[in-house]
Amino acid sequence: MTFGSRTVCAALLLAACVICAPLMAGNPAPAGAAPVELFSAIEQEQIDVKLIPKDSTLCRVLIENKTDQPLTVKLPEAFAGVPILKQGLGGGLGGMGGGLGGMGGGLGGGSSYGSGSSYGGGTQSFGGGMGGYGGGGMGGYGGGFMNVPAEGVGKLQITTVCLEHGKSEPRAAVPYQIKPIGQVTEKKEVHELCKMLGYQRLPQRVAQAAAWHLGNDMSWQELAAKELRFATGVRRPYFSPMEIQAAIQAATVAAKAAEEQQKSAETDSLSSR
Repeated sequence: MTFGSRTVCAALLLAACVICAPLMAGNPAPAGAAPVELFSAIEQEQIDVKLIPKDSTLCRVLIENKTDQPLTVKLPEAFAGVPILKQGLGGGLGGMGGGLGGMGGGLGGGSSYGSGSSYGGGTQSFGGGMGGYGGGGMGGYGGGFMNVPAEGVGKLQITTVCLEHGKSEPRAAVPYQIKPIGQVTEKKEVHELCKMLGYQRLPQRVAQAAAWHLGNDMSWQELAAKELRFATGVRRPYFSPMEIQAAIQAATVAAKAAEEQQKSAETDSLSSR
């Protein structure tokens, strides 16, 4: 078999996996556990969650149990990481904006923030999902739940995609806050795509191309023409043809899932009247 044939076969196989793999529903909680939903637990000050991005493609999540009892935390199927705008010596506002952003960049080093420092407005948000993740070595459960010991910290490493175009690459030096995905983008197709990524049903680059198309209205022609440019003057395509083809299939699946979710919500609303 020639290299070209192998490439075509791989593209078709990847596209078939995207089409055929249904979105997984939230897994049931472990027997005997009383799980707390992550965002509700944050509001009730049971846990504190920190996001530490490497870049737009990868993020560490630290879940601190602030109680004296072990907690089983239900992880969100989709979430967004939003840069915090530092103002003066304390406090902050979450910065968010429309569109989807560029990938690349590297890990930012740690730094201190002095009076008058400002972050958030020029740094992009990112999104992902945790439905397929679990606590691993922290004694946690798989399938979207994490068991965090009393006064302990659970750790995850999550694959993500950028959610704001044209802004600076996420880095560890900029503080981030976790938010429900719906507070950052109203596009349900992007929500579903982040769920798919969270269940590890898509490669990151395929999900990124689909996210740009769905969330920033970039055409497939624009994405195919996008280039990486190097200091040596060398250029190469940002996405391979195989990645574009798989992303088209992923976007179709995400759009269909969003439509079905909307129909289900409307049916539930009518039946409750």
